[in-house]
Amino acid sequence: MDFAEDENFGYLALQLCECTLEKFLESDLTEERKRKLVQEVLSGLSVLHGQTPQIIHRDIKPQNVLLDVCGKARLADFGISRRLPIGQTSFFTGGAGTKCWMARENINVVVDVPCKMSADIQVAGMLTYYILSGGHHPFGKGCRCDTNILDGLYSLEHVQDSITEDLVKWMINKNPKERPTVQQCLAHPFFWLKSKKIRYLKNIGNVEEVKNYSKTEKCLLDDLDRDVGEASWKDWKQKFPREIVKKLDGKGTCSENTAGLLRFIRNLHQHPPKDAEHIDLMAIFPDLFGGVYVFAKNKGWNSEYKLIEEEDEEDEDVISGGAMSTLSLDDRAPGFSAPVQESGGLPHSAPFIQ
Repeated sequence: MDFAEDENFGYLALQLCECTLEKFLESDLTEERKRKLVQEVLSGLSVLHGQTPQIIHRDIKPQNVLLDVCGKARLADFGISRRLPIGQTSFFTGGAGTKCWMARENINVVVDVPCKMSADIQVAGMLTYYILSGGHHPFGKGCRCDTNILDGLYSLEHVQDSITEDLVKWMINKNPKERPTVQQCLAHPFFWLKSKKIRYLKNIGNVEEVKNYSKTEKCLLDDLDRDVGEASWKDWKQKFPREIVKKLDGKGTCSENTAGLLRFIRNLHQHPPKDAEHIDLMAIFPDLFGGVYVFAKNKGWNSEYKLIEEEDEEDEDVISGGAMSTLSLDDRAPGFSAPVQESGGLPHSAPFIQ
């Protein structure tokens, strides 16, 4: 995106976009491609929410996400967007948006109500599920959709893993105060690299309740097994190379449960690390990380034991969205990512006008 002005006019040059997200989802997309689309949409929203003053989009929906010539998703159409007054977290305004794509607090509004960035987050959560499910709305469709949004009634039947559910549920929470910020969304484990997930599992193995699980209350260990799922922990020793199990658990002290598996993973990546190099934990135990993370989150372990690491250079890639917190109209480097405005400017293919 680029911008210039003279004494008479302002000029916008925008990226060439070829189709809407609604149209793009008609094609068969991989799960990784869908994940990338979600990251791109949220990164665009982080640009708006990271401005000074902050900008609320207010009309997020599939038709207002455009795919450029490189297949990158960009937020569009800021016709009813609003800037927050500097120093304030909300402003009073009438209801705005599109049926089935409005936050709960903005539906059926007859008087001005406080509009906050959390309203964008709930609708972005709806859009996140829409992308990942291949075109389904969490609150249904037709005349019942808005009613379901008001009542907080949703279905996430088209996504199966617990990490995806955790992110979407957080974003579409009916209580605006309990929704995450867009940066918290981008930092969610849904976007973590495999290496960070493994480090998290290793750290869980050092939590006191896991480290000394023989002294831990049985009901807590049973809850952990239940949340992770029997398919992950049952006969877990048979899923590792026999020589590794013999080396790390020759005396058979690691129990055949989730706690025993987590302690084994901790030891595997602790000494000697080279034993873990050719073992793909995420492929062997595809549901383990999600179940463990949600369990630890509900038990308060993530904050109590500081299990979630600060972002480092390895994690600060295109998945994190960390480099897109602010946007200046002077940022004109090739490939700079910015939201796209669908209307109110020059055609998308227009060159920059000096």
